[in-house]
Amino acid sequence: MQIGIEVLACVVLFVYCSFFEWFVHRHVMHVKRFPLHDAFRGHVIVHHQLYHGENFLVKTPGRAPSVTLRWYAFPGMIAIHLPFFGLFQWMTGLPIFWGAMLGCILYFSGYEYTHYLMHVPRGHFVERFRWFQFLREHHRLHHKYMLRNMNVFIPLADLCYGTLVTSEGWRSKPQKRRRFLERRRNATPSS
Repeated sequence: MQIGIEVLACVVLFVYCSFFEWFVHRHVMHVKRFPLHDAFRGHVIVHHQLYHGENFLVKTPGRAPSVTLRWYAFPGMIAIHLPFFGLFQWMTGLPIFWGAMLGCILYFSGYEYTHYLMHVPRGHFVERFRWFQFLREHHRLHHKYMLRNMNVFIPLADLCYGTLVTSEGWRSKPQKRRRFLERRRNATPSS
């Protein structure tokens, strides 16, 4: 019974992390807010400017700059969840702490690994799978339309929040795309 609860906690937290990733990506990394303005600068100003259009894939050898999150982001995302896991376990008596932590670690590890391979192809076996190619295209479209496809690893929250865009879906609606781009152009202040 205890193992089953831990496994369920792992699965539930893995799914939850898709929504957490979406929220942080949309409301922290794409919005300049003090004291989190460094996340905005590192993501929108640096990462999106380095890796867009023809430059989406890194073609030079060596370590690619600004592809991975800062060294403290991964442990920080885990650490902010730990008190909630402990509190939930203490209040309910259900042994979820380690399973929940494992679900978060698996999700964020998958995020970092796939995001790196999306920009820096290394010929890993993962890159041959259709789901990875879908995710790479999904992420490439995010670099083109920054407020779409906010999920990098599992686009469940994109699907639920209506921010999921596929290249086929975007191409098949030219009038809608034209109106969207026109509104976007009109909304940006001219210099």
